[in-house]
Order: sequence, then structure tokens, then C-alpha cells
Amino acid sequence: MPERPHLRTDKIGDPIGLYSHGFVADGVTRTLHVAGQLSVGTDGASVGEGDFDAQFRQVFANFGAVLAAAGLTFDDVVKFTTYLVAPEHIDDFYRVRAEVFPTLFTTTDYPPNTLLTIRRLVRPEFLIEVEGVAVSAARISVVRGVPAG
Repeated sequence: MPERPHLRTDKIGDPIGLYSHGFVADGVTRTLHVAGQLSVGTDGASVGEGDFDAQFRQVFANFGAVLAAAGLTFDDVVKFTTYLVAPEHIDDFYRVRAEVFPTLFTTTDYPPNTLLTIRRLVRPEFLIEVEGVAVSAARISVVRGVPAG
């Protein structure tokens, strides 16, 4: 994937994590809305009960399967929304994401992500759920703020 253009603004600072403030998709021909993916295997059974790392990896494997079925990749994702069941998992989320994202994306300009902590998901064993939007576009530009410093 070619380097994505950066659109800078001095009205905000750079993101505080591995995400971008926004993506601009030009020439969109298809849009995929990915439902919240959970840590469920192909047999419908929960994967990694009590193991945040295993659940994170399964959630993104499932997300990737949905993308592939639509003929898209993680580089086509323009928005994630992540739900965690407890604030104690925020550090784990950042750690595992830093390990996994470089294997999923061909660029370090990661999509915007809204991270929420909630009381619980559809079943009590689930620790993380991720939904998102992907597009087939001629070009995706990254909205960034002013670098800290």
C-alpha cells in the first residue's frame, strides 16, 4: 500500500495512541459495515475465556475473515469501535494491539478507534468486542494533529 497523505490541523494535537483522528476516503466504490466481532470460533464456541490476549486475537481474526469475504483487507478499514468490559483491560488492549496491528496493516497509520468500557457484552465470558467500517476507495488520507513537543 502506498504512503497515505496526511492532512494536518493545528486545532488538535496528535492522537495519544495507535490510531488516527480521522480518515478521508476519496472515490469510495463500496462500503462494508462490520458487526461487532466477538471471541467466537468457527464452531460457535467461545475462544479464550478469561484470556484477554487470546480473545483480542480471535476478535481480529474474525474481523479479518469478514473483510476477506467482502474482498477487503485491514488497510481498507476507516473506523473501529472497541468495547471492553472493564477498565483494567485498557493497558492489555494497548499492549496486544501494538503487537498485532503491524501484522494486519501495511502502514502504521491506523484507523480511528473509539474505545469504550462497558458493564458487559452479550455473554459474560466475552472481554472485548470490535465493530468497524471498511471502504474500497481510490485513496485514503489521514487526519493528524500537531505533533507534541
